[in-house]
Amino acid sequence: MARVLYLYSQALRANTPHARRTFQMLALLRDAGFTADLLTLPGGDPWPQGLTEHIYVTSPIPFIRSLPPYGFGFRRAWATLAMALTAIRLSLQHRYDIVHCSDRAIRIGGLISWMFGTKFTFEWRSTSGHDLVKWAKWRSKKFREMVNLVITDLPYSVPQLRESGLYGKIASIQSLPLPTLSPLPPPAIRTRPAAQPFRLTAFSYTSDLSDLSLFYEALPKILQAQNIQITISGGSSSALERQYHTLLHRFPKSHGRLQMRVTPSNFVEFTDLITNTDLVFLPVCQGAVAPPLLLDLMACGRALLVIRCPAYETLLNHQNAALINADSHQIAENIQHHLNSTMLCAEHAINAAETIEKECNPRSAVAALRSCYAFILLEPDK
Repeated sequence: MARVLYLYSQALRANTPHARRTFQMLALLRDAGFTADLLTLPGGDPWPQGLTEHIYVTSPIPFIRSLPPYGFGFRRAWATLAMALTAIRLSLQHRYDIVHCSDRAIRIGGLISWMFGTKFTFEWRSTSGHDLVKWAKWRSKKFREMVNLVITDLPYSVPQLRESGLYGKIASIQSLPLPTLSPLPPPAIRTRPAAQPFRLTAFSYTSDLSDLSLFYEALPKILQAQNIQITISGGSSSALERQYHTLLHRFPKSHGRLQMRVTPSNFVEFTDLITNTDLVFLPVCQGAVAPPLLLDLMACGRALLVIRCPAYETLLNHQNAALINADSHQIAENIQHHLNSTMLCAEHAINAAETIEKECNPRSAVAALRSCYAFILLEPDK
């Protein structure tokens, strides 16, 4: 059984997409049959039990919890030095077959690979804001030759891979829904649309809820339906309170039909919010990778109304969701259409759950990672 040293160069903030991706990668390594030791920085949240064999931390570093995932500075240099020294000590004590790095730990992984001849794997995450191909072109030929495997959350075309100098070394493993989620009963078919409440939930990705501006513009038409109940979720508590009073002032008809909820922080809060939701509205999402929220909503089998953008179109189509242009009139018209079409929400919900099971299946991800690692372990040492 191969032994992996996983380097995570952050103080853990458990409820972030960055940490979520790391949890998933560690779970995939475990389920693929590898033994992983985790080396990370102190001062963060507790790590989940059962993901790794051992958890090691470096010596204390002042103000480390506020260190951002990307960027430079004195704290980053200190953290890099502390991790490098600890990684060297661990590599002297144990024989690791692979050093697996996330984000800024790449430099440390390269050092360990050079010093101990350990196979070198790192994760490239699209949330870094950088392009892997452009980044790789600036690396030295020696560094690119040292790399055995790059795991990305974003597929690349063959011409891009050849241009990067890492052709044949890049594997795309998409992010997965939370493992605790499974399809909920689809929205009830509303036999008396005019009398049965229609529950609409709108999620925001921003702290100030500003990405829902088109949704706010559509509210007057949406509220013409007397039986609609609206929930807005996201942002901070103060932002939700401010926006709530603003909307009540602008749209008196929303009184008693509008509620605000903070972003769910755990499985129970998330399922409580969406279990009785007939339709979920999502604003534009930046980037080209499907956001975790979309994956979780599809895994739970919820009907979706989304603003068309590359991040959604990787998984959604007109069979499993309603994709519309960024227009307030289209938002209002499509919500009214879902309200009056008794079968539409149920059909989209069922198809969304089937799509995510096919496209983001944990079993397939485990098999892909196992195959990639088996391949690099068989490679001759450089």
